[in-house]
Amino acid sequence: MISAVDLFCGAGGLTHGLIAGGIPVKAGYDIDQACRFPYEHNNNAQYIEKCISEITGEEINSHYPDRGVKVLAGCAPCQPFSKYSHGLPKDNKKWSLLDSFGRLTNESMPDIVTMENVPQLIRHDVFEKFVKNLEEQNYNVSYEIVFCPDYGIPQNRSRLVLLASRFGEISLIPPTHTEEKNKVTVRYAIEKLKPIKAGGTDKDDPLHHSRNLSEKNLRRIKHSKLGCLKNNPLILWYNATLQ
Repeated sequence: MISAVDLFCGAGGLTHGLIAGGIPVKAGYDIDQACRFPYEHNNNAQYIEKCISEITGEEINSHYPDRGVKVLAGCAPCQPFSKYSHGLPKDNKKWSLLDSFGRLTNESMPDIVTMENVPQLIRHDVFEKFVKNLEEQNYNVSYEIVFCPDYGIPQNRSRLVLLASRFGEISLIPPTHTEEKNKVTVRYAIEKLKPIKAGGTDKDDPLHHSRNLSEKNLRRIKHSKLGCLKNNPLILWYNATLQ
């Protein structure tokens, strides 16, 4: 049997993916109280509101069955390393959270470790330290910067993905989508959504909600010129909401 614990779980995106892939998640840890309801409601997993720096490997291991493959997953906050936030001072507590992840790995000794973060993390000493620690604990480690559209995500985004195993060599599966074959576009992802007014919500799909826009921005969108953007699904969708 295989099971996982999710660190820095947030509202449960990674947990949901693990469950969809056939890996039960026994618990998720995070400090944001607002994440409890969506996490537990969507994943049928226990949400524990607790800082990673305050838990122990013994606590982590208490969630796993007595026998089976133990997976420890985590996506530490990316603000210290993200180009969009321009980083955080190195005395900010978020810088040490990856070290706490490493400590918990040493204390709980899971069979599989997985982590993802922004690509910029690869240039920082804290990541090099994390990898070295895993290797010193006899994990086989692999990591790479993944271009999300190569795996069916309609988003021009890259992520750093790390896998580590005590069983032997481990690596990410090859890309599943290509430009020529089956790459998922934004148009494909949203073209079936119903047009709604700015600030409105589809009564049949509460997740389909539009941000409220000022009259000035509505006029700007309505008068946007077609050309290189004429097939942009977001422009077409916004224009449809204004009819």
